[in-house]
Amino acid sequence: MLNKKAIKLLIFIPVILVLVSGCSRYEPRSIDITKGEYYEEEEYQKLSKKDREAYCAKLAGELESLTRRSEDAQAQFEKNKQDIRTMTQELRDAERDYSRLTTELDELNQQLQELEQLPKEWVLQYGECLWNLAGYEEIYSDPLKWTRIWRANWELIEDPDWVLAGWTLKIPRNWPRRHQVQQDEWLAKIAGYWEVYDNYRKWPLLYEANKDGIRDPDLIFPDQDLVIPRDESLSE
Repeated sequence: MLNKKAIKLLIFIPVILVLVSGCSRYEPRSIDITKGEYYEEEEYQKLSKKDREAYCAKLAGELESLTRRSEDAQAQFEKNKQDIRTMTQELRDAERDYSRLTTELDELNQQLQELEQLPKEWVLQYGECLWNLAGYEEIYSDPLKWTRIWRANWELIEDPDWVLAGWTLKIPRNWPRRHQVQQDEWLAKIAGYWEVYDNYRKWPLLYEANKDGIRDPDLIFPDQDLVIPRDESLSE
């Protein structure tokens, strides 16, 4: 039969075990999974069932979040690759355009240099007339354009069939922007000059640009100074 001392010891053993168990309960360290902080294997083994479940739930949530971010990053990566391919093609096209425009510019500069070297005046020699003068390569390379030389030298040439050796004639090289009306000229005739529009149907362009001084498009007078518009949008 147990004595009183043994009975008291039996009574206090459960209490002692509870106290000892409570004092030795493992307290896990605080971690942040989103920052890449995880428990070591030894720490994980010391976790309670409840803490393990919570930890695993957080890991699953973080894995799901990382998976979504990875998928989004992959989609963005594919989009960036397509954008790079598109920009690369655009760059190649731009390089080709630049090369073509550079070539055209060089050709235009060459033509400009050649044009600047062409004569702007010509002293008539014996046997020359406006027809063969216009046909010279350094003039217009076309004898049919002799009329422009005549129109540029109204004050000197009264009769285009009668020119004299020694006369100095102006050789126009640009597209005229003004025209002084001569006898027996009308708007359609002027528009038909090759150096104006080379198309008599474009006479309304002359009328619209000069209608402040023209009451009737069928009636213009010698010595009227007409503006020749060169706006491409109007001449189309």
